Amino acid sequence: MDRVYDIAGVRLRVVVPEGYPCAVSEVLERFAVSGAADHTVEFCPVDRLSPPEGGLVYQDGGRRIYRFGERQIRYDGSVGESVDGAYLRIEREGDRSFVQLLKSAAPAGITGKLVMDSLEAEHMICRSGGFLLHAAVIEVEGKAILFTAPSGTGKSTQAGLWQKHRGAKPVNGDRAAVRGGTVWGIPFCGSSGLARPSVLPIAAIVYLSQAPESRICRLTGTAAFRRLWEGCSINVWDPDDMERCTDAVSGTVASVPVYHLACTPDETAVLALAKEVGL
Repeated sequence: MDRVYDIAGVRLRVVVPEGYPCAVSEVLERFAVSGAADHTVEFCPVDRLSPPEGGLVYQDGGRRIYRFGERQIRYDGSVGESVDGAYLRIEREGDRSFVQLLKSAAPAGITGKLVMDSLEAEHMICRSGGFLLHAAVIEVEGKAILFTAPSGTGKSTQAGLWQKHRGAKPVNGDRAAVRGGTVWGIPFCGSSGLARPSVLPIAAIVYLSQAPESRICRLTGTAAFRRLWEGCSINVWDPDDMERCTDAVSGTVASVPVYHLACTPDETAVLALAKEVGL
C-alpha cells in the first residue's frame, strides 16, 4: 500500500510493505488524493520493538514519549514504568515517521485504527497553523456551524435538529480542524461515520450546555478562548505544539463569533441560534 491522504490541507503519505495486510477505513478513503506529500508515515511490522532513545518527556496510561535530538519517539500500550507491553512505536523526525508495529499484537495485519492513530493528526494540524477541535460540524447556506461541548452534552442532537428543521448538511460528527476562519472536514469522526472533505467559512462556534430553556450569549476574550481550549485535542508534551495551538485558538477567537448556547433538545435551540447568527 502506498497512498496519500489530505488531512485539513496536510498531505500524508502512508506506506505499508508490499503484500502485508492493511485495512483502511472507507471514511479515510474519502480523503485520498494524488500527488506529492508533506509527510510520510512508513509502517514496519516487527517481532520486537526497538528500545527507547533519549529522555522520557511524558507518560500517561499506556503512552510514553521520548525525545532524542530532533526526534520524537512514542510508544503505545506500555505497562508500568517501562515500554514493556507496548505494541506500537512511532519515531518522527522532520517530514518522516517510522512506525514499528508488533506483529503479535496485530496478527491479521494493520487495522484502520492503527493507521489513523499513526497519522498524529493533532501535531500535523498544529504544525500547519490550525487546531483539532472536538465538535459536530454542519453546513448551512455555504457556511459552517461548529457545536462543541463535553461528551454527552448534545453536540450530535443539536446538529441533527439543524438538519431536520433547517436542511443543514453534516460535515463531521466528532472532530474537525480549524484554521483561522475556516473549518476542514477530516476523517476522525468517532462512531458516527460522518466526515466529508469540505473546507468552509465558519459562521459560528457554539459551546453547548443543557438547560430548562434555550438562551444564547456571545463569548469574547478569555471566556471564548477557554471554551475552545477545553475542546482542543493537543499533544501536551510538545511545547511547540502548545504554543502553535495557543496562537491558533487566539486567532480564531479574534476572527470568529463564539457563543454559549444553554439549550433544550428541541427546535427552540435552533431558533435561538439562527436568530443570533442570521441564518
